Amino acid sequence: MVDLPNSTHTVVIGAGQAGLIMSHHLRQAGREHLVLERRDELGGGWRDRWDAFQLVSPNFVTGLPDFPYDDSDPDGFMTRDQIAGRVAAYAGVIDAPVALGTAVTRLASDPASPGRFLVETNRGAVRAEEVVVATGAFHRPRIAPTAFDPAIHQLHAHDYRNEAQLPPGGVLLIGSGQTGVQLAEELHEAGRSVTLSVGHCGRVPRRYRDRDIFWWLRSLVIDGPRVGAELPSVDQLPDPRARFACNPHLSGHGGGHEEGPRRGVAHDSQEVRVES
Repeated sequence: MVDLPNSTHTVVIGAGQAGLIMSHHLRQAGREHLVLERRDELGGGWRDRWDAFQLVSPNFVTGLPDFPYDDSDPDGFMTRDQIAGRVAAYAGVIDAPVALGTAVTRLASDPASPGRFLVETNRGAVRAEEVVVATGAFHRPRIAPTAFDPAIHQLHAHDYRNEAQLPPGGVLLIGSGQTGVQLAEELHEAGRSVTLSVGHCGRVPRRYRDRDIFWWLRSLVIDGPRVGAELPSVDQLPDPRARFACNPHLSGHGGGHEEGPRRGVAHDSQEVRVES
């Protein structure tokens, strides 16, 4: 376990891929820094996903700075443990100074040194000139109030691991983002009667002209400016609320495919009820 210094130039909070990429850039710049991770093992938030989770994006887009994807299945889709393992391996590749088991409990201005930060953790405090928060989003489930009978078993996707956790009977899934449609597919394949309550998430094709949709998205980022077809910036969006649009329905299961909940999940509109 890395010892906590009394002070450092930069503290990075979170050792998922964002925090480790920041560590890589700080090291390249010769900047003294420390990465704090509340978990006792590397791998980031991927380790919190359910057992059968697979990435929606293909393996060829999992490259990290100085750590490109060079394995034998670029068009495959990593499982939960594979992507967590890849993130963990990256910390070793870049020799990131990660302090595991170190939860940040408070971040505040340093009363003893104006302009600096005081990062309080479960292992003591660290003073820093700069702090980078790389913890990601969606840490606290947003559960809408419902009129369900309290006797009905209710489980948030964050706590779901596999179908065996659920009592016998039908399952109502609320939310049709990528998590919702993939869990509907998984539960349907396990023999459950599934009803999916859908929202406004849209659809995109899994493949276009024999290329995965992520190949085209990556091409927009890399080559778009050269051909005048770059991705829009926030100020170019037709509506600022588009920043919060949910991700379109795609799945990495079974070699990857698109999901169409309004046409039926798991490719069988007769087996999965879909309600708006």
